[in-house]
Order: sequence, then C-alpha cells, then structure tokens
Amino acid sequence: MTDTQRVLRSYLQQHWGHQNFRPLQLQALEATLQGRDSLVILPTGGGKSVLYQLPPLTNEYAMTIVVTPLLALAMDQVNRCEEVSIDACTWNSETPESTKQMIARDILSGQPSYKLLYTTPESLRLPTLREALLEAAASGCLMSFAIDEAHCIAEWGHNFRPAYLQLSQLRDDFPTVPIACFTATATREVQKSISETLQLKNPVMLQGSFNRPNIHYQARCKETIGDGTSTATLQDLIAFIQAQEGSGIVYTHLRATCDWVASGLIDADVDAAAYHAGKSAHVRRSVQGNWADGSLACVVATIAFGMGIDKADCRYVVHWNPSSSLEGFYQESGRAGRDGGPCTSLLYASTQDMTDLHKLEKGTRRGAVQAMNEYALTTGCRRKKLLGFFGERDHRHVAEDRAMLFHAAASPCRPQHGTHR
Repeated sequence: MTDTQRVLRSYLQQHWGHQNFRPLQLQALEATLQGRDSLVILPTGGGKSVLYQLPPLTNEYAMTIVVTPLLALAMDQVNRCEEVSIDACTWNSETPESTKQMIARDILSGQPSYKLLYTTPESLRLPTLREALLEAAASGCLMSFAIDEAHCIAEWGHNFRPAYLQLSQLRDDFPTVPIACFTATATREVQKSISETLQLKNPVMLQGSFNRPNIHYQARCKETIGDGTSTATLQDLIAFIQAQEGSGIVYTHLRATCDWVASGLIDADVDAAAYHAGKSAHVRRSVQGNWADGSLACVVATIAFGMGIDKADCRYVVHWNPSSSLEGFYQESGRAGRDGGPCTSLLYASTQDMTDLHKLEKGTRRGAVQAMNEYALTTGCRRKKLLGFFGERDHRHVAEDRAMLFHAAASPCRPQHGTHR
C-alpha cells in the first residue's frame, strides 16, 4: 500500500467508519488526486459519493464543486456530509442572496472552510459563482468538478435541461481542473455522450458490474391477471405487498393513476401514500420523510420520487407501468435492497402500456421503449437481459447467483377486453 493509499484509508476510517474501500473506489480517488478526468460507473449503493467527498479532505486549501440535477438531492447530500463531519453547502435558485455572497467570499479566501459546494448546471452559469470559481482555480483551490448522475447529460441535455450541454464550458474555463463523472447507468452510447460533451481528456474509465444479485426480478402481464382489468391487477398488487416484509415503492406514469393506486392500497389497509408533483411541497416532504424514517411502509409515486431517494432497507420496487427506458427501470428498481438484503423488482405491463410509450418515443430516445418491451416480454432470464443491455456479456456471476435469480417467462401481452390505467 502506498503512502497516498494509507492517507485515503485513514480519512475513510475517520469520517465514514469503514476499514477498507469497495472495488474501484481507490482507483477513482487516485485518478482525481493525480489531476485526471474520470468516468465512474458503479451500481446503486456502490459508494459513489465517497469518491468526490473524500479528495478535498486531503488538501486544506481545496474544495470540490459537485453538480447535481435536483435541489432536493443536493440538500440531502449536504445533510449526509454533516453526519460524517464534512463542511458542505449548496448554491442554487433557492439559496438566499446573502448566503451566496458569504459562500463567494469563502471560495475567494484562499482557504475555503467548505470542502464541498453542491450546485446545479444552471447555477454554474451565473457570473458571481463562475468568477469566484475562476479565481479559486487560478490560486489552486479547486480540487475537482464532480458531475453526479452524469447520465442526465445525455438524457436531459437535449430536451428540458439545456444547461447540461453547456457544462462543456467547464473544460474551456477550467482546463487544469479534473472532471470526475459518476453514474449508476450508462450504456456505451451514453458514456460516449458524457465524454464528448464534457471534453474529458483521456479519462480514467472505471466500471463495476451492473449486476444486483440480491434483486429478484419479476414481470407480470396485466391482461393475464384475473379478468384482465386494472382492478384485477390492483388486487394482485395488494396481495404482493401484503406478502412483503418492510417498505417499498410503487411507480406509476400518471398522477391520476398514482392517486387511484394509492387509494386502493389504503382501502385494503396497506400503509401507503401518494407522491407526485401535483402534491404540495409540504405533503411531498412529509411523505418522503415518513417513508425514510420507517413510519410509512409504501410510497406510490411518479418518477418525481426519483434521484436521491436512498433508503437502504427498501425491500421492493413495483412498476405499475413499464419505465420509458431500460436505464430508467434499472435506476428505479435499484432503489431496493441497497443494504444487500434480498428484495424484489416487480414489473406490470400490458399491450396498452407499450403502445402508449411508443407514441411518446422520439429523438435521441428512439429505441429505448423497444429495449424496455423486450425486457418485459423475454422468456429467458431478465437479469441476463438487463446486463446485456448495458454491454455486460460475461454472465459467469449470473450462474453464481442462480439461487437468487428469477427466470420468469412473461405471458405474451396480447390485446384483451378491459380498461388499464
């Protein structure tokens, strides 16, 4: 073990209480300390946040700028930093102007007290923050830029978050500051998009296995459940949840469906609540908080209940409708079992679901629905299908995990009479 590795491990033990690094963590940390760009792909629960939170601790004069997609995610990360005795702050549209001025002064001090600044792609474009960071970089006070949930560059940059594409300006403005990108899901196409957009220079590429051996994958065709109606599927869902131990999430596409499913679960004495963008901020915070602390068992939600949701003992994730992409499905189903314990991913799908998704498919996402469709309808191993989508062709570990696999053969989703939500 080198001196650098010993120092890194001492910080890991001091702040996180872990004795050793997980696979690939040490390589990712060393890449940043060596001033190299990197693209790190680790599964959900793989310990990505440590990879950008630890490096600035090694230099009393440096800080790291973390770019996150959501304000709630940034706030959650700041709270987690406080738990491990790391000073962190946020700069976004909700940050008071007086706080921004205080943070700017701290950045310009030459010895910032904050080790991590969480911000958004939009805020990075603001003159006050940009100018402070330029001066900090010139004086050697910027450790790195960390792009969390980096797959958003490819998924959102071309649509409703153009500021993600403008992150390319980071390389022009800060040519000597390393850029470290982190995500749990990235096909080769997405990896290429991230690298090209951010102008990464000979990046260190680190990719763990996409396999989550503790997740038990299932899929059920709505048309073949009972009389083929939504009510029959709801009864199937109720029976599934009542047979589970612990908490979980049920994802739906539409707010109306979210409310309908939640109401049905509550009527069946399932401890559930609805969460979507149509609810007030107070209600959303309450639902998320109650679920996180264990006082609420089941959240029925749209994808508004998404990135940053981190409850280690979530035992199941149900998709009432297929996700719009297999990447999204992997992210969402991966919110179960982060503690390593056994858990279940259950997908419900119908012909109408897939037809509706195909109607919405366009542009850079063309083909995404077909991959989701193939996963739902495969008569082979769904885990193998999922791993193959991400280019993971060595399935020796699949055989090793066979006791935890679910080789489900979905009944062909064929048109039936009945209404599906």
